[in-house]
Amino acid sequence: MKLTSLLGAGFATMVVVMTLSACGGRNQSAAVAKVGETPINQEMYLRRLELMPTPVQIAGNQATTAPAGYTTLVQMIREQVLLDMAKEEGVLPTDQQVEERVQREMKNNPQIKQAITEQRLTLDDYRQRVRVALAEFNMVTKGVTVTEQEVKQAYEQNKQAFYRPANASVRFIIVQNPEVRKQIDDDLQRGFNFQSVVNKYAQNPVAGVQANQGEIALEGALPENPQERQAALRIRNTLKNAKPMQVTEWLPVGAGLVARFEVLAKTEGRQLPFEEVKDQIREALMLQKGRQTNRDLNLELAKRMANTPVEIKSEAWKKQYEKDMEELKKAISEAEKQMGKQPASPQNAAAPQSTQGR
Repeated sequence: MKLTSLLGAGFATMVVVMTLSACGGRNQSAAVAKVGETPINQEMYLRRLELMPTPVQIAGNQATTAPAGYTTLVQMIREQVLLDMAKEEGVLPTDQQVEERVQREMKNNPQIKQAITEQRLTLDDYRQRVRVALAEFNMVTKGVTVTEQEVKQAYEQNKQAFYRPANASVRFIIVQNPEVRKQIDDDLQRGFNFQSVVNKYAQNPVAGVQANQGEIALEGALPENPQERQAALRIRNTLKNAKPMQVTEWLPVGAGLVARFEVLAKTEGRQLPFEEVKDQIREALMLQKGRQTNRDLNLELAKRMANTPVEIKSEAWKKQYEKDMEELKKAISEAEKQMGKQPASPQNAAAPQSTQGR
């Protein structure tokens, strides 16, 4: 098992729905697991499940799914271990720092508010994501400094990267089956608005249907493939001429697929001023410097997870977690050998005390 298989490749946010099946019980204040002395209560866990996608794991040429409930629990254990590490190192973000970052992100990215409104993501959900991301950032960049001159120089040398192209925020539905396409047309003719149609097919997907919303650039590079380029150019030109809340006709998007779009809003292209992006540049430079040090945070986190006592209520998931931790220890040992270090001693790699709760 690679370290990232269990730990995850990063702290990216995760969204969608799966039901709780293995933990049982109705008391939402009860703990489903305990990380060291910190409980993960059922209310927190159920809330995370609402936002958890069904995980897909790639092994060779095969894609398999893992239970969302178990994967959610492991993710929450991982986050708690990381927060404990940050606290011990004196770099755990304060509530004020988290709130300042949340407000900054909401100001710079209106889609966050939209996600909170339409994807059932609460402010508390987002605060927790920000807290974990800041804790990771603080550990990676501990002791790193970046001067104002370095930040300005990076802006001037990469000014084009801070140009925000004109774009259209759209809802869309993509289909291949002509019968499904007719069903959608019939829904619209019967008076259903486009949002309700997108929601219908997003929540109850049928074969070959994609329904969601996002942003499409109205300027900039196009695909090199001639057919893809032609399709992208037609979509771009159609959206440029469309008015807000207008729904387009079916447009080919390649591979036999067609799509309809509803334009929610359009924004003009603009150069982002230095003052607006300087914090982002500084943080990127700090991360770049921090990752050049000899510290391997993923390896440190893996060791900590492998040796942190965890109590899990579900017998099946307790056994699975113990198995995963044993595989993780083997991966740690292999990683240390490749780095020219001595493998962890059997005493230090003792199995975590993963037992049923009292």
